[in-house]
Amino acid sequence: MEPSERADRPVGINDVAARAGVSAGTVSNVLNRPERVSEATRRRVERAIEELDYVRNSSGRNLRSGRSDSIGLVVLDVTNPFFTEVAQGVEDVAAEDGLAVVLLNSAERSDRQRRSARLLAEQRAAGAVVMPVDGDTADLLWLRKQGVSGVLLDRGDVGPEVACSVSVDNLAGGAAAARHLIGLGHERITFLSGPEGLEQCRTRLQGLREGLAEVGIDPEAAVRVVHTAQLNAESGEKAVEEVLAGGPGRRPTAVFCANDQLALGVLKGLGERGLSAPSDLSVVGYDDVAPASLVHPGLTTVAQPKYELGCAAMRLLLGELHDPDHTHERVRYTPELVVRGSTAVNRR
Repeated sequence: MEPSERADRPVGINDVAARAGVSAGTVSNVLNRPERVSEATRRRVERAIEELDYVRNSSGRNLRSGRSDSIGLVVLDVTNPFFTEVAQGVEDVAAEDGLAVVLLNSAERSDRQRRSARLLAEQRAAGAVVMPVDGDTADLLWLRKQGVSGVLLDRGDVGPEVACSVSVDNLAGGAAAARHLIGLGHERITFLSGPEGLEQCRTRLQGLREGLAEVGIDPEAAVRVVHTAQLNAESGEKAVEEVLAGGPGRRPTAVFCANDQLALGVLKGLGERGLSAPSDLSVVGYDDVAPASLVHPGLTTVAQPKYELGCAAMRLLLGELHDPDHTHERVRYTPELVVRGSTAVNRR
């Protein structure tokens, strides 16, 4: 049967069987159990599949096996380049195992995260890598009860008794930023944070405070915290006025931002006010996303191994999928400070 004779309907397994001169069952064996078919017959069927551009319908197989060949990746903000690099790591490792990745954006909203979890369960996803909103692991635990394996990503406070997790030592990252700014003579620092519930923001702030305390600086006196509704550049730009509040005499000499998106927004907001980094304010970010090295001045930041995070999370998920006696693991990376032009010695 030629394509023009099918009236634009999808090519079915019976069309392939007719073209190859075999039964539909033989075509099914070629697709699912090729070792049962002679080489000559298999080649004839494969040629028919290629000629007809046949795409297999995996829904029936998914129902029989109880799961699909896809995994879900639930991120906090699909517009953030940090998550793009993480997703690349997840996808590369998943592809090696023949799995497809479905990207879901919670937009830092618990209701959207819950909806994503239900969708993955309904689609019988093989597993999920979840970056939880506000530290809420309930949706991942619910998925596990539905038979969907899961790994937590970017959560450092979850023990292996709960689930596998991959994270970065945010305390060490915050302390690294503190040591850098102290070395440049900064003792009035604003920490520009995201929503108060985010574990990552809390621990980066804690690391900053601990780094100051190490050298005898009172963190309560030295650090002022400004919260934003979201961890994006627009929020950072809008927060500049509050970051600089208090007048020149009381103005902070440095700002440590909870992520690079906020920091890039701060750089833009400073420029709009006729100010610049580092002459008016030293700026430190967190993540080391690609734009951090492209802006002028380049953004000093605490670098996370983004691609490696994604790879590690997917490898842990595969371990759980393939091994019924799998033991949960906790993987933690140490971030590194990358010094660029947005920080300098305090002259005030």
